[in-house]
Amino acid sequence: MPTIQSTYSAQHARWYEGMVLNQEPSTIVTRVAEDAEGIGFGKVCVQGTADNQVVDSEATVKFCGIAIADAGQPGDTYAQYANVAVMKKGVVVVQASVAVAVGDAVYYVPATGVLTNSASGNTLIAGAQWDTSTSGAGLAALRLNTP
Repeated sequence: MPTIQSTYSAQHARWYEGMVLNQEPSTIVTRVAEDAEGIGFGKVCVQGTADNQVVDSEATVKFCGIAIADAGQPGDTYAQYANVAVMKKGVVVVQASVAVAVGDAVYYVPATGVLTNSASGNTLIAGAQWDTSTSGAGLAALRLNTP
C-alpha cells in the first residue's frame, strides 16, 4: 500500500475559516447552495433565488448568515446544490480583511463578501460584531445575532 501521509505538523492550526468557535447556544439553518462555484467555509451567504437557497455575497441581496465548516464536504467549499450550514446566531471564525477590534461593527463588501470593520461603501451586518481583535488581515471571531 502506498504512503498516504508521511509528514505531520507538530502543532495544528488554532482556528480555521468557518469553525464554530465555542459551544454557546447558536442558530444554524440549512440552505441549498445555488451558485455554480459553491460557497466557501466562513463566507457570507445572502438570499438566493428560491426561499431555501443561498449564494455568496452579491449587492442588494439580504444577508442570511455565514457558512460554517463541514468536514463531510470535499475541500473547503459547499458545492452547487449541497446543503449549506448557515450560522445566524453564534460565534464563527472568519477572515478579516483589515485590523479589527473587539466590539467593532461588521461590514461586508457586497461584490466580494470580504469582511471588514469599514462602513465605506460596504453593507452592515445588523446584530454582528467582532469578538476578537487582529493587528491586520487574519482570522478573527465574528459574533452573529441576526434575525
